[in-house]
Amino acid sequence: MEKFQCTTDEIKRQAKQIKERFFEETKGEHLVIFGCGECGHKIYNLLNSYDRSVLCFCDNGIAGGVDQPTGLKIIRPEELSSTVSNPSILVSVGDESACQSICQQLLSFGCEKTQIHIMNEYFYWQTWEYFESNIERYRKVYQLWEDKFSRTVYLEKLKKAFGLSSISGIVRPSEEEYFDEVITLTENEMFIDCGGFDGDSAVRFIERCGGKYRGIVIFEPEMCKREAIERSMDGRQYELVQAGVWSENTKLCFDARGTSSSHISQQRGGCLIETVALDETVHDRKPTYIKMDIEGAEQEALKGCRKIIQDYRPKLAVCIYHKPEDLFEIPIMIKEMNPAYKLYVRQYADAWYDTVLYAV
Repeated sequence: MEKFQCTTDEIKRQAKQIKERFFEETKGEHLVIFGCGECGHKIYNLLNSYDRSVLCFCDNGIAGGVDQPTGLKIIRPEELSSTVSNPSILVSVGDESACQSICQQLLSFGCEKTQIHIMNEYFYWQTWEYFESNIERYRKVYQLWEDKFSRTVYLEKLKKAFGLSSISGIVRPSEEEYFDEVITLTENEMFIDCGGFDGDSAVRFIERCGGKYRGIVIFEPEMCKREAIERSMDGRQYELVQAGVWSENTKLCFDARGTSSSHISQQRGGCLIETVALDETVHDRKPTYIKMDIEGAEQEALKGCRKIIQDYRPKLAVCIYHKPEDLFEIPIMIKEMNPAYKLYVRQYADAWYDTVLYAV
């Protein structure tokens, strides 16, 4: 546990420095967040947690209304000078090139460089206060990992989340994602692919098991993905279920983006999709390997396959990066469902994403 304590001390130092930098960049009296998406709302929530007030949002695409989650007005960029006196503009979009374009746009409207602050590095930052409130959970999970490398990966992942440090030293090749060497495949696999996207994971599964397997069931709720999956699978044996995976059979709102970031949404709007619990749909298939990359629905999906996990102990590959609490909630949940599991964690990008838990 000495390494865990050393990492905790390092995170505390790094988080303090980042917090000071955040305060320096948001010290203006008239704060305006440019960007009404996920990044903009993350910056708003950070400011709100530190009792900092935001005057309004600014956005090119959805100006002229009110932001529903916050109740703040959304204005157009050209309205800034007439609406807000001496604004401090917090450019809060996830894409770096978009940030630069917005900066040039603001300069063309007469804003000074000193008024513009790019905030996207804080999009994935988690605060020391959050770490401190969950430190015993992180400590518990650190002790659950089966091998030394997993414990190293976990500590580096924490430093990435709370200290924004590079973790390039522990990144595994991207082509190994969901199929790390701790996973041994046989000719009798029943693969359940939750979050099938375009069928890429199913294709890699087939390659890894030499083309011999018992079955594949792909769950993918977006209708536009069907054709891509059919092309990828190209006559191979599989079944496609066009539904999301959840803790129960129901209907939920879905933010369909046509990309890998499409996800079940708590907000109204978008479209309604069917969701299913794996225990209710594939239990009789006796799954041997379940992969979950479902954009934040992993915890609910795991609740919906408790019986499968207890009855068959299938191999699991579960993403644990979509929500901050996934880093401790999911390992603890899996171990409680079936204590016989051995847990491993691997990282596939020097970033906040592509963190995969394996249970074998």
